[in-house]
Amino acid sequence: MSNKTRYFVVVSAAILAVGLGTGLVASYIGLPVSVFSSAAGPEELQYVPADATVVAYANVRDVMNSQFRARFRQMEPQSAERNQFEAQTGINLTEDVDSVVAAMMTGVKGLSNNPARGALVLARGRFQASRLEALAIEHGGTVEEYQGKRILSHEGDGSDGKLALGFIEVDLIALGSDASVRKAIDAHRENRNIVSNNDMMRLVAELDNSNAWAVGRFDDIAKEANLPSEIAGQIPTISWFSAAGHINGGLSGVLKAETKDDESAQNLRDVVRGFLAIAKLQAGSKPGMKEMVDSLQLSGDGKTVALAFSVPTELLDVIEAMGKAHKNDLQLKQH
Repeated sequence: MSNKTRYFVVVSAAILAVGLGTGLVASYIGLPVSVFSSAAGPEELQYVPADATVVAYANVRDVMNSQFRARFRQMEPQSAERNQFEAQTGINLTEDVDSVVAAMMTGVKGLSNNPARGALVLARGRFQASRLEALAIEHGGTVEEYQGKRILSHEGDGSDGKLALGFIEVDLIALGSDASVRKAIDAHRENRNIVSNNDMMRLVAELDNSNAWAVGRFDDIAKEANLPSEIAGQIPTISWFSAAGHINGGLSGVLKAETKDDESAQNLRDVVRGFLAIAKLQAGSKPGMKEMVDSLQLSGDGKTVALAFSVPTELLDVIEAMGKAHKNDLQLKQH
């Protein structure tokens, strides 16, 4: 039970990080980051190839304008690299980026050695194409046309391969390997995209009200990861997963898994119950932690298992206080 609990927690945390982290991390570390169409999900899904194993979305504008972000804004990292990025590209990551869709494709040549080869990021916002083109050429990049779209590309170092940025709509760019960007353009032009995947879109439709989410084929990910047999054997037989988060004044969300059969789902629910029991014992009287654990709600029937959560104000108070103390310590050391 303890091993299964540990693996479940690790997997759940990774899933949640994809959904919630896409927009936040992109806005902080320098990745250039919708209006919903009548179909489920953002319009950018029409550029995601049909064989994508994982798709994640973040409404960066919602997150940037949220009370949650305002509360912790002073804790955001500031760096010379970020300022230099804005000076060179003209992109203000907190103002010019509206949303991000990220996808991962499996079965890509060289993927096991370099996962970035199968990655694709679609960023919607305001970008100065001519400025980015000039910057790319200045640093040894090339510019070419593909299916009527302009693509900037640059040979990466070592195993990185050829990296590319494609201007695929007036306010939409694609980032990834050269093959991934071209594949995204083809997916839209040939109408062979993730929108045609009924299983994936069924999960997306359930998450449309969230401003950050991720869905994917779990068994394909596990297969690509080449997990050791002793670890793979401890993970319940999960077919699909989804994670959704809503960020406004606080943070709430739900993790969901679909297993291959009812028995696997029941086993997974038992694992989660064990995790919750351990968490309650460890939370004790720690500020905010008891409220956090109490907010965890297990549900689901048949082949479905779901775990809902919310981060209480008490825990946010603790995190904010820790962040302020850390910042003060840094300032004292600098002086």
